[in-house]
Amino acid sequence: VFFLVSPEYNTFKKLRVELGEKKAEFNAEFDYYAEITKAYFNLKNRQADLEKIDSALPEDPKLGQLVYFFQKTAAENGMLVKDLFLSKSSSASSSKADNINERVFSIDLIGNYSSLGNFLVSLEKSARIFEVTSISFGSESSGIVETYNFNLQIKTHSY
Repeated sequence: VFFLVSPEYNTFKKLRVELGEKKAEFNAEFDYYAEITKAYFNLKNRQADLEKIDSALPEDPKLGQLVYFFQKTAAENGMLVKDLFLSKSSSASSSKADNINERVFSIDLIGNYSSLGNFLVSLEKSARIFEVTSISFGSESSGIVETYNFNLQIKTHSY
């Protein structure tokens, strides 16, 4: 018994400990991959939210789309775009990981105060992030309806 059973029993104990370690390692890896799978499906379910975030801070700044957006939004709010140009384009961050580009547009609009307020509310409600940095205006009387010339400096960001 001492020479035959005892060595086999010691080997059996050692293999049982190794089996316990392997089971613990397997369970840890299984839990890890289960968390990754859960996070993946959570992101898949929030695809619409991610698309909104991408449209708020796009990778590729398409200037034509921005110009069209400004013109369309102004027209919807009873204003006329007289002039629109890119004032400044620069990188707002110094590190490569946070490479966010900043673009400043100068927009000359014609309209009344209420249409300017509606235009600003439309910019605020849009999915894209806009920051109005300055507003200046001058009056231009045209008969019964008073219209004003507005100059807005609007800042937007992209990757």
